[in-house]
Amino acid sequence: MDEKEVLQSVNEIGYLLLRHGAEIYRVEESLQRMCEGLGFKNVEVFAIPSYFTLSLTLHDGTPYHVSKRARSNRIHLDHLYELNCLVRQISNGDIELHKIQEKIENIKSQELNYQLILLGYIVSAAMFCVFFGGGAIDMVVSGVIGFVLYYFIYLLEKLRINGIVRTILSSMVLSTIAILGNKIGIVENQQSVITGTLMLLVPGIAITNSLRDIIGGDFISGLSRMIEAILIAASIAIGVGVMMMLLRGA
Repeated sequence: MDEKEVLQSVNEIGYLLLRHGAEIYRVEESLQRMCEGLGFKNVEVFAIPSYFTLSLTLHDGTPYHVSKRARSNRIHLDHLYELNCLVRQISNGDIELHKIQEKIENIKSQELNYQLILLGYIVSAAMFCVFFGGGAIDMVVSGVIGFVLYYFIYLLEKLRINGIVRTILSSMVLSTIAILGNKIGIVENQQSVITGTLMLLVPGIAITNSLRDIIGGDFISGLSRMIEAILIAASIAIGVGVMMMLLRGA
């Protein structure tokens, strides 16, 4: 297998790591280890949350440079696990070169388990509501909101709505259902329902990754992810605040 074809596969692994939410240090370290494991010299990698650049020297002494941008990122932990396993195999020489691209295609073909994600939305919303003091009826209403929220977010993603706008609209929808439910006497603890369902929108992974990047010395990436998390949190507050003012929720 031609070494440039191998490098194309390595680049695709880096792109997929970025796209599916890997920490920046993990992306850089993975690319570095794979290239060094394949025998390339002078390997240099630089990555930020949506872009990476890789430069090295080929076996014949020719300089090689490539840049890739991941425009649409979505967390996919199953893919990250499989990609990390593949990175270790390449780094340790435990996989034949002609099988690398085949392995990548197998990983890319793995679909998200949408039924399990839907169940997660419903159960998480219901349990968070109980955690914040909601009763049995509030828990059921929160589960229904989780169900509605899943399909609403799915629709907005299909329409390629900006993430910040998507968060504002989602928080407005869940707040509207909770406030109206309280007004007609179904919801007993409005605050528990709103707070519990809002937890579905909290950018937990973005906050965690930003802190890990900052601790790891990747300040640019860490701060950019922290700003993203702050903007999402502000979007949640805006959506809820607007609907509480319009509907005069308690």
